[in-house]
Amino acid sequence: MSTSKTYPQPMEQALYKVLSSLQPNTEALAQESIEVAEGHMNKAQLLALTVGAANCTAVIGRAGGKSDGILAPRVHRNVEVMPRSSGVALGTTYIQLLDRTLPALFQGFQRLGYERDRDFWVRRFPDPKYKLQLPFNAPLSPEHSIFIRNGNTAAAMRLVSQDRPGTSNGLSVDWIIGDEVKFLNKKKLDEETRPINRGNKERFGHLAEHHGEVFTTDMPTTKGGRWVFEAEDECNKPHNQEAIRLILALQLEIWREKQKLPTSANNNGRLRRIAHYEGQINELRKELTHFLDFSSFVNVHVLGLKYFRDMYRTMPRSIFNTSILNKRDTGGENKYYPDLNEQLHYYDAVDYSYVDKFDFGTRAFNDCRKDADIDNAQALTLGGDYGASFNCLHVAQRHSRFAKGNLTGKDMVRHLKSFYAPSPAKISSVTEAFCDYYEYWHRKEVHYVYDQTAVGKDGKSDLTYADEVIKVLKRRGWKIRQIYIGEVPGHMTRYLGWGVALREADDRFAIQRFNRENTKYTFEAMADAEAKEGRNGFEKDKADEKNREIPQHQTTHLTDACDTVFYYLTISKPQLTHLLPAIV
Repeated sequence: MSTSKTYPQPMEQALYKVLSSLQPNTEALAQESIEVAEGHMNKAQLLALTVGAANCTAVIGRAGGKSDGILAPRVHRNVEVMPRSSGVALGTTYIQLLDRTLPALFQGFQRLGYERDRDFWVRRFPDPKYKLQLPFNAPLSPEHSIFIRNGNTAAAMRLVSQDRPGTSNGLSVDWIIGDEVKFLNKKKLDEETRPINRGNKERFGHLAEHHGEVFTTDMPTTKGGRWVFEAEDECNKPHNQEAIRLILALQLEIWREKQKLPTSANNNGRLRRIAHYEGQINELRKELTHFLDFSSFVNVHVLGLKYFRDMYRTMPRSIFNTSILNKRDTGGENKYYPDLNEQLHYYDAVDYSYVDKFDFGTRAFNDCRKDADIDNAQALTLGGDYGASFNCLHVAQRHSRFAKGNLTGKDMVRHLKSFYAPSPAKISSVTEAFCDYYEYWHRKEVHYVYDQTAVGKDGKSDLTYADEVIKVLKRRGWKIRQIYIGEVPGHMTRYLGWGVALREADDRFAIQRFNRENTKYTFEAMADAEAKEGRNGFEKDKADEKNREIPQHQTTHLTDACDTVFYYLTISKPQLTHLLPAIV
């Protein structure tokens, strides 16, 4: 069921009370040499586990225990009931899987008693000393797989990402899990990933978990992520609601029967009833869609109230509402960049020939050698936003529609990377970070675009902000072309320019593309940026920049740096400024 409000309340409350208070028979388990460890599951995790629908989508606030409390137990369940099966851990990018999804998933494995290199193996085959039977569809190479032990067998979880379609080629799997699914491209999911969830019906076709999907995410904030609510529509259909109600009722009956087992002399009839109920639950779970919608407060027992007070104090209100309270962002009318769409404007460009040289967890990928989108035939274009409390730089390149590798048929601006540092760091520190990141780029040539805000000073130096940037670049061996553009274009002018470029309705304006991994915070800040009526008419709302308790990379600073580079490469340089007033 989609929210706690639509559950049959008395039954849910009764079952939740039962599940929350269950105590294992530690003496009996000790006699069987089974170690008991205490753990905690929140309400969302318990419902996902108890209902156990074939298909589950959980939209839960930040730090709500999605990966370790929902995905990890589901993987454990899949491996347990489908020995030697194969599944998929799906991510938008391979870097996302390695850096964010897998660490949280492994934490969940450890809570369940798994130990790395004993119970699961990352991107390598299981140790031969365990003599495990490999999956029925075992990969020839372990490079993109995790092997998970179940007794004397092993299941495989394939690592599949949408920026690396070759990772799913030729696969035939039994189950799919995914985290941060609001960033997935729905078309690719339907055309590339879901079709490989097939086969093995003769082995596992009787199980509800077979060919199931379990997806988790926090609240989508842009149009491209709203496909996740399709699961809510499906869940709310009467037959699915009734199936969930019956599953909860049967689970309660099973618990009641199990409570009587230790006190009865003859349990044959009771065991048959339990097996019958479990069989009914399995049938009800087949093809069932379950949708969970909870705020981060579902995990308050783990996080503590201080966490929420801190988040409320330090987050912009719009981000707190979506990321913590799980409120839906209806988007639209008061956005400064209303046409921004991650499905269209994001791209992925990771050089996996470089990334694959390293074992998982052995290093962070924090320099340009991992990037596959830099045009070595031209300089980087650099712009910034400056101040006493926050400084940032934005990097992009413009590509002709005729350029090699540009398959769009249109002129294009690629937004490659953003850098920032809060106070007390100065713009010189941000420039050093830029130089460090591009240390291995042989060309070392930059077009530095700056406006009148860059010729001010921070009061601590005789140099202007622009002078600070240029000084560091020269010292680090960069060739610099300085481009002073004078007064910052007005809010309405930039708004109109972004609108026509993002809508891609006029071929005279270059289309815009953002590197997903490298410009994440800039893109999110643009998606959150709002417009208002100010003293001079239509303006970008920059009120959060004055709130020093809010992390400033979540405000509009990064968007201003991006505006500078965008306007120069898309409007000024190609001399299209005269067209903007005529755009409706």
